[in-house]
Order: sequence, then structure tokens, then C-alpha cells
Amino acid sequence: MHPTRKPLVGSDRFGTLLVFLLASFLLSGINDSGWYRVFGATLNVAALLAGVAATDLWNHRTRIVALTTIGVLGIVLLGSFSQTSVPAGIGALAQVIVLGAILVAVVRRVLTHELVELSTILGAVAAYFLIGLVFAWVYLAFHGFLDGPLLEPAENGLPAYYSFVVLSTLGFGDITPVDELVQRVTAVEAITGQIFLATLVARLVSMYKPSPRPE
Repeated sequence: MHPTRKPLVGSDRFGTLLVFLLASFLLSGINDSGWYRVFGATLNVAALLAGVAATDLWNHRTRIVALTTIGVLGIVLLGSFSQTSVPAGIGALAQVIVLGAILVAVVRRVLTHELVELSTILGAVAAYFLIGLVFAWVYLAFHGFLDGPLLEPAENGLPAYYSFVVLSTLGFGDITPVDELVQRVTAVEAITGQIFLATLVARLVSMYKPSPRPE
């Protein structure tokens, strides 16, 4: 007898979530004005709603309200203060909390799958993008809390390009961290990217079951 697959509570619509994450990545860094940061933060809140629909977050309404409030507060702070101010740094950290919560929910959701399906792959890709965006907002938060240059040359807006280059360990060398704390966080992100790929890919391979051959 084959084991019965556990029913999933949500709809696992990771495709919608991935669309918002891709939009946030592609549109980030176009301009360093406050409106672009506000737009990026708004996309994060939209991603939160998509993440709620795709995972079991919707079972925790108090948590949803809290995360939505944190995300909206971040939008207000990012739109009201300059990028190098402490309030803007707090607003960026608010986005880290929102995206981090979605990341945890998505990874937990993917790990409940017993078979590799399209939703499983989309969830894994969404989780990978979430890691890159979380670190991008961490780097942006540093602009509000730290003095002096952080990256050389400095990136406008959300440093998503730098974050994903680090996460994938491509290492083009066109952007270099010059602050000691940023250098250490960069190393943590690179290690995180490698561990995530190694563990999640291994998980997906173990979950994969080829279709039986027709007799």
C-alpha cells in the first residue's frame, strides 16, 4: 500500500508570490528616490498577501495583522525619510521581518510536500528569491544605521543586484563591500545560499518519484 499523502491546508499558489518577488527584484535599484523604495516595500506587502494565500499563514490571523502593520509602517518610514536616516533604516528592517516571515512559511510549506510537483519547484524558487531580497533590505538598512560608504561603487536604491550576486556566489567583482560589518554579512549570505541549495535540492531529489513505466 502506498502512504496517504497529507492534505495541505493552503492552495500552494507560489506562482503569484514569485511574480511579486520578480517584480520587486527587477524594479529595485532603478532609482534611489524615496518613491521607488516605497514601491518596493509595497510589493513586499503584496508578496505577504500572496504568501498568505500560498501557505498556512492564513491560519494565524493575528500574525497576519502584525506583519501587515509592520510592512505598512516600513512603507511610511521609507517614504518619509532619506535613505541614510535611522527611520529609513528601521523601515528597511520592517521589510526584512515581512519577507523573513514569508520565507519561513514557504520553506515549511515546501517541506510538507511528499511528491515533487510544479508547486514544489515554484515554492523552492520563491524561497531562493526571498533570501536574496531579505539580504538586500538588510544592506539597505545599513545605510540608515552606519556611517561612511558600504559598497564600492555605491548602488542606488535597493542593492538587490549585489545581494543576488553574493547569494549565487557569482562574484563578478564589480561591487565590493568596504564596511567590515557588511563584509561579514556578505559572507553569511554566500554561505546561506550554498547551504540552501545543497539542502533543498537534496530534499527535492529525495522527494522525486519517477512515474511507473507502462507495462
